[in-house]
Amino acid sequence: MFAQILEISLMCVGLVLLVVGYRRNHRNLMLAAALLLMAFGTLQDFGRGVIDGYQQADARTL
Repeated sequence: MFAQILEISLMCVGLVLLVVGYRRNHRNLMLAAALLLMAFGTLQDFGRGVIDGYQQADARTL
């Protein structure tokens, strides 16, 4: 549930920054929007990979 809310909020913020950056001709805002939209698409897969890797690790606690 939390991951879905985070993904939707990243998408919304990214789209808003993209529109504002385009209208005001701010390249940095458009770059931030592109990074947020990229994070929106890969966040859930990255999280699953980290969890799977942590569960499969053979490391022992100190």
